[in-house]
Amino acid sequence: MKTLRTMEWLILGGALMIRVAALIALTQTPYADRPLVDALTYWQQAGALLEGEDPFERGLYQPPGYPFFLAAIGGLTGRLTGGLDLTVVRVVHLLLGMASSVMLLRLGKRLGERVGVPWAGAAAVALFSLYPTTVMFELDILTPALTIALSLGGLLCVLSPRWWVAGAGGLLSGLAVVVHPTMLIAGAVMGLWRALQPNGRSASGLFFVLLGVCLIPTTVKNYRDYGDVALVSYNGGLNFYLGNNPRWRETSMLRAGLAFRELVLEANPAERDMAERDAYWWSRSIEESTKAPVAWLASIGTRVIWSVNDLEIPRNEDYRCRFEEPALRWIGLLPVSFGLVFPLAIAGLIAVVRRRDAEGVLLVGVWGALGLPLIVFFVTDRYRLPTWPLLCILAPIGAGTFWQMMRSGKRMHPAWLLLLVAAALPWVPIDPRLEKDPAWCLHVQGNFAYLDEDLERARSLYEASLERDAMNMDARSYLASMAFQRGDLDEAERQMRWVVRAHPEHFPSLKMMARILEGQGSLSASADFLGRAWRVPGERRNTGAQYVVMLVRAGRTSDARAVLREDPDLWRSRRVREAFDNP
Repeated sequence: MKTLRTMEWLILGGALMIRVAALIALTQTPYADRPLVDALTYWQQAGALLEGEDPFERGLYQPPGYPFFLAAIGGLTGRLTGGLDLTVVRVVHLLLGMASSVMLLRLGKRLGERVGVPWAGAAAVALFSLYPTTVMFELDILTPALTIALSLGGLLCVLSPRWWVAGAGGLLSGLAVVVHPTMLIAGAVMGLWRALQPNGRSASGLFFVLLGVCLIPTTVKNYRDYGDVALVSYNGGLNFYLGNNPRWRETSMLRAGLAFRELVLEANPAERDMAERDAYWWSRSIEESTKAPVAWLASIGTRVIWSVNDLEIPRNEDYRCRFEEPALRWIGLLPVSFGLVFPLAIAGLIAVVRRRDAEGVLLVGVWGALGLPLIVFFVTDRYRLPTWPLLCILAPIGAGTFWQMMRSGKRMHPAWLLLLVAAALPWVPIDPRLEKDPAWCLHVQGNFAYLDEDLERARSLYEASLERDAMNMDARSYLASMAFQRGDLDEAERQMRWVVRAHPEHFPSLKMMARILEGQGSLSASADFLGRAWRVPGERRNTGAQYVVMLVRAGRTSDARAVLREDPDLWRSRRVREAFDNP
């Protein structure tokens, strides 16, 4: 027992050392001061909250829990750090990771002692902390660190023999839902499980009451703003569409950029509010999927395989690019991978189900509840990571049980044959587009150089990215912008022609093309692009005025008057009136 306790302390100490070393390593890279994509959105929302502004004034497109969490950190530490500080947030994430490790130790040890694997808790912490994806997400300004800590806290509470402690698990689970909406399914599993235990109704009732209390603010806001009863944020419809349409392989892998923006605009946000856009995506998903039910079922099967594949499934953040940084390379070499742990977790699942261990069955149920959205929506490591702690608990249980069975010479139950499938499934080759994309890694480095105003280096990196992926329209857009800034209008036009062909209704690109052509003296062509921009759905009165003025400048007065007949409100623009007064 003493030896085991020493081992547990050593593993916890090692887990802490890994996290501290990773945090120090990150500070030596450009990623330290540059939150990207969703991380940047969360960061900006938290900053607005600290300024007393409402970043959710137009609705809850994303769950609000994490920005409020960041704002709370800023409020508590701002006087010492001069405001919300990225390093402080990462230190808090580090502490959350250690809290999760301690809870994993307790959960694994509790289950392991009942099945004869007392070291399961220590092994769970080691697996959790030696997984590169765990480390990288804890370093990022994203939700998994908080989600995992809250979900494990809820699990520990619901297992308590004290009804009021078990009920308090609903509070932690409810907070997790506000951070990560798919936790609602896991919370329901925990509450229902508690209700089925002896004398569990009081605890279950309190659990669901407290979980519901956490959802009141978002529900009230959604009803007040849109008259719609929605418990969480309004990105469910779009996320469902990304994984449930005939082109789901392409849409589920779209990164933030021109292509994703073009897809979002298909919901016509100029005419639909957030609730209506959400309903649009849900209905469109169902309509397109029901037209080809066999293909849709095949996509579900494919996502099952993806959800347990050893390959990292990136979305906006591909951490494999970060491992190219010399300071972070060692993190990518950490020895634990999803594919190695998954078969052992299946063995643990078989062991606890065969033993009919109630707490083990709860862990399996929560694992399934967290994994289900990956299959129903789309697979990405960011959403798969909350399942990881449960695999880390079940894997040593499976390994220990299997070892005991082999040593005793017991005849294998047919259920153990599932291990053969489970061992092979993570290594099945899947879509090659999920492999690390060197072009994208170069593009991200180009973005850093651009933000640092090192335009020559940015130009070189974007061009290198295009050599590997000629259809990287985001890189071409940056190259066009930089060429325009340095006065190379021919190069700016060449790059922007690619962009507007690929994204013919992208408003900023059309406006940029008009500016380039105006600079070249091609006023009529410039007017044509302003006209295309004006017709993009949205409030475009200023662009309409520019369009009319450019038509007059190009000598196309009759076309200008036709536009004014189409939209007489454009006469209100002083520029339009002056253009006709001084043609």
